Amino acid sequence: MVTKKKYSFSFTGASALLAETLIVAEEYVRLQDWEKVKVSVQENNLMNKTKQNTSKRMYHELKKRLELLTNEQLNLIVSGSPDESKAMVLLSLIKAYSFFKDFLIEVIRTKYLLYNNIIVSSDYTSFFNAKAITHNELNTITEKTTNKVKQVLFKMLEQVGLINSAKDGIIIKPFLSDDSIKAILNDDATLLAGFLCSDAEIKTLKKIPVHG
Repeated sequence: MVTKKKYSFSFTGASALLAETLIVAEEYVRLQDWEKVKVSVQENNLMNKTKQNTSKRMYHELKKRLELLTNEQLNLIVSGSPDESKAMVLLSLIKAYSFFKDFLIEVIRTKYLLYNNIIVSSDYTSFFNAKAITHNELNTITEKTTNKVKQVLFKMLEQVGLINSAKDGIIIKPFLSDDSIKAILNDDATLLAGFLCSDAEIKTLKKIPVHG
């Protein structure tokens, strides 16, 4: 029985795309119009893809992620430090893909806060099987797609620095600058859970003035 909003697995065709995200975000900050960004990206082949269909697919996925960020967060991707840019890319993934968010918060964060700093294959399998009870789409995808979802999910975790590698699975808490924390708090403090912050940390950070 399905009781939750369906999971989207469109990230399997894209991964985190750090460099490409920066390119598209820069164009949006410059042009402030998604249609103009689309034209610029495709006509100038800004993502340096030999196949136009690949460029179009990646742009569609990146637009879906970046549209969910605030202007403050978009500006950090473009003008912030590499750590700040990466943190905002991670934030876009958390906002765009509930499957990624749920695994990150329910499994990785839980293990990290219990001082268990290694994520293993069985953790993912247990999560997947538990979610299949309330998300029937997990029971209908092919084995090939199932394997692809797992592969790309772990790749994304590595790319945004939440684990040292997909192979070793050592959990790393992302560094958040003051500006990154401010950009998240001005949006939704609960999103800090995706950066492995404990409830107590989030409560403390919420008391810090961030609007001034």
